[in-house]
Amino acid sequence: MDDDYPFDNASAPANDRMSALQASYDAATVEHLANLGVGPGWSCWEIGAGGGSIARWLAERAGADGHVLATDVDTRLLADLPSNTSVVHHDVREEPVPDRKFDLIHARLVLIHFPERDELVAKLSAALAPGGWLVLEEIEARGQTVLETPDEASASVFRSVQGRIIDLLERAGSDVEWAGRLPDVLAGAGLREIGSGRVTTRWPGGGTEIRVLAANSLELADKLAEEGVPAEELEQFRKVLGDPRFTVSSYPLVSAWGRG
Repeated sequence: MDDDYPFDNASAPANDRMSALQASYDAATVEHLANLGVGPGWSCWEIGAGGGSIARWLAERAGADGHVLATDVDTRLLADLPSNTSVVHHDVREEPVPDRKFDLIHARLVLIHFPERDELVAKLSAALAPGGWLVLEEIEARGQTVLETPDEASASVFRSVQGRIIDLLERAGSDVEWAGRLPDVLAGAGLREIGSGRVTTRWPGGGTEIRVLAANSLELADKLAEEGVPAEELEQFRKVLGDPRFTVSSYPLVSAWGRG
């Protein structure tokens, strides 16, 4: 989106990052969206559509009479979506909202990175059709804990590198506490019927889900080096993430919704 956005769909680790996030969080996202009644004929906007898994699910639910707008600043991973889906390059920070109203607007792991996040919530709320839902999902980045470790050295290198990554993201403009305030932010935007949920799962070493942490460390390697993180410590961090004897909790995912 902007130079301060930390991740890039064009980077080599992007596919691992997307597949890991989908494996970690799609089940929770789909459950919430289904409970809100997404169904035939709905007009949906998926912001930061990434690899397209949620856009694909929405398109199947909306059916032939519905439509899904899937937007991202880099759409190269959005392929083979159903015919009732439009893929559009769009920067939600800089560009106006589309000239239509939506029954559902969904964004996962997008707004947390931007200083004007609260203003963007108001902007999106204004694009809802009467009775439409805005669903935002963000992580509590400092909410991870080590659950199993072969030795204290593994836990120590994990905490050290992961802490430096989160520090870097904060300095780039991310608000790692924002997820917990989502219900209040939605209410402040004038939405009603506010609800929320929080889910945390297990990420075992060597599993699909934990690869998001390795992908982040690869994508941010140059910036971490500038911050003084030695290359050998990053390499050890990635070895720990691949060790099946090591398990951490996922980033807790906070999902919140409100109705226009």
